[in-house]
Amino acid sequence: MTMKTTKLCSLVVLLISIALTDVPLDGDWTFNIGDDSSWAKIELSDSAWYSITVPGSWESQGFVNYDGIAWYRVPFHLNSSYLEKDTLFLHLGKIGTIARPFINGVALADTMTIFDSSETAYYKIPSILAHSENLLAIKIDNKSGKGGIISGPVLISIYGPQRTVKAAEHKAHRSWYKLPFSNGISAATYNVKNRNFANFTPHIFMQYSGSEHTNIVASSARTILFNNRREVALTEMETVSSGYINGTGIIHHKLRNKDCVLDQYAFSPFTSNSPFWVFFTVLSGNSIGDYALNFEIDDLVQGMNVGKWSFQENDRKWLFVVCNYDKTLNPKSYNVIRKYKNEHPGFSALLKEIGWWKNWQQTTILPQNLSDTERSVYLQSLALLKMAQSREKFPSRGLVVHTFPPDQMAVATVPGMSFSIDAFLKSGHFEEALAALQFIMNGNSGSLKHYTWSGENRGIGQNYTVSVNYYHGNGDEATDTGEFGPIVQLGNFGLLLGNLKQYIETTDDIRFLEYYWSKISSEIVDVIINNIDAGGLVRADNGFYNGGAPKHYFYSSASAYRGLVAAVWLARMVNDESRAQEYELAAVALQNAIEVNFINESGAVKSFLEGSETNIDAATALGLLWVFTPQDISSKETLAAFEKHLKFNNGFVRFPPEGRRIGDEWVVGNMIIADLNQYMTNFKKATSLKNWVSYQAFNNYGLLPEYFSKDGSDYTGTVPLCGLGAGIYVTSFGGE
Repeated sequence: MTMKTTKLCSLVVLLISIALTDVPLDGDWTFNIGDDSSWAKIELSDSAWYSITVPGSWESQGFVNYDGIAWYRVPFHLNSSYLEKDTLFLHLGKIGTIARPFINGVALADTMTIFDSSETAYYKIPSILAHSENLLAIKIDNKSGKGGIISGPVLISIYGPQRTVKAAEHKAHRSWYKLPFSNGISAATYNVKNRNFANFTPHIFMQYSGSEHTNIVASSARTILFNNRREVALTEMETVSSGYINGTGIIHHKLRNKDCVLDQYAFSPFTSNSPFWVFFTVLSGNSIGDYALNFEIDDLVQGMNVGKWSFQENDRKWLFVVCNYDKTLNPKSYNVIRKYKNEHPGFSALLKEIGWWKNWQQTTILPQNLSDTERSVYLQSLALLKMAQSREKFPSRGLVVHTFPPDQMAVATVPGMSFSIDAFLKSGHFEEALAALQFIMNGNSGSLKHYTWSGENRGIGQNYTVSVNYYHGNGDEATDTGEFGPIVQLGNFGLLLGNLKQYIETTDDIRFLEYYWSKISSEIVDVIINNIDAGGLVRADNGFYNGGAPKHYFYSSASAYRGLVAAVWLARMVNDESRAQEYELAAVALQNAIEVNFINESGAVKSFLEGSETNIDAATALGLLWVFTPQDISSKETLAAFEKHLKFNNGFVRFPPEGRRIGDEWVVGNMIIADLNQYMTNFKKATSLKNWVSYQAFNNYGLLPEYFSKDGSDYTGTVPLCGLGAGIYVTSFGGE
């Protein structure tokens, strides 16, 4: 064989190996709970299904406490080299717990397969089942623990399970591509990777009430670019820049190819008080005469109106698209779109929205000595909180969602609301803080006033104002019920009292305090006092998002102590000295009980009583900031325990390995522990943690997640987190 032939053969082998790289399947899939054998079929329309990110448990993506059967579906492409192979392999990573996959409607296993936590799932795909365009459907049944396709790799390969996949380096990088945008009424999401829009909803919350669900009024939309009547795939164009115009809710994605530049803008205008979406697509270049633009929007429901107008000027073409939703089905509702277009010729709609955000951010108080990265994330975090706060009329006005639709956690949680209020106050946005406080003060709580579970009285025992879990859009209290009864978080009462004190201190709005004082004292402060048990601590509950049986959590008693201290101050502001003295005595007694019960032999604070001396939870750091001084032995020893048992990659996990329900790095904990280090003058450690979170957020459009994955520090869990992400980030620069 000649050298020339040898080189040619080597080149052929190289080309084949390149052609047969793994086909990744991670990303956005469609998802539905329930069971129907027809869901395996290719011809099934799944446009009304939920969107879910794979890998990642369904509990971490809004389907909390769901145990049962669910289906996943995703299309994928195989090139001709793959189709020549006799057998391919489907890798599904870790499954919780029983699965049966289908390729193009045909099952890859005769029955459901059970996987334990140490196994990675894989299936052989006979070549006869594979085509160039394919549909993978997976039925998964899970009865306890995490459900779904929990971790990767998720891919098609010519190799069996012995082939390993190299983990990503643990450095700041982009791993998230879905950007929500909202005007506090309507919402949608832009996918930077797929270049499309999805999940148009007329509310920012998923449930208006226990029975009224927020519908998706349009499933997807996209800009279509034609070159001489042939569609140009936007995914093949190079990204020049992408993300939000910093400090706003305006999406901007700049793309280019050899002929032209394409700019896409999208936003829900804050100048509108209805569900409204606006899109601008601008094409520029020297060869745009051969190009044309269109905008396609799918699965419109009745009441969804769309207007499209195109323009051309010299070397630019642009498309202006306006959508609105009117649930009354008023035939004249299209006139709203026409009026908006007439009032905003050319680019004036975009310029006006940029101006609106600029004016809103002008009142922002920026902390001193922010780096450029921190400043960018800080402003974007505030913009996210603004988008996450309802501007609808009473009763939803003021609520702040935990995350955005279609995630089932698009509800108003009390901890999320609390950190949002804190962030608004520290950043100078007092109107937003007031609206959130008014939502809670006027909400409809009290569903667990009397409640019996397994013969035990779990009720709060009196009227109360703050939800023990979360709120629906109409202000109704809601909670979830599991194996051990309803989820109850008694720490919520202390959180709100802290917010009330901070609001009055910041704004001097004594009239607000005087108006609500009777309700604050009788339905918030008295609830704390009346739920302190014979041991002197807040009774057993679920702490800070803890599953399982209720326990005596340090967090709950620490939050109650903080709330009682705030109540003393509030009582004296309205000259109610008798109550101030009562609350002061209760606070001192609770602090003593905390020190007696929660400090172990080494001086560290235990997370809860019903367990070993070593039980640890990063959420304990919150309580340390409220109860102990930063330099005392309990703070130092607890932080040392975090370093020993929870340190992981660049930050901290929430629970130690032996009790870890989720092994990923907990971003909320990173920020809280950074604050704790700051107060303890461990400035280098505090700065390192904040930099890690800031750089990750900066690389991911200013958004913050629930977790960084343990294998590669990718974004996972609930993304984006509003109050417990953006809110905590802003708060961390303003002190306690």
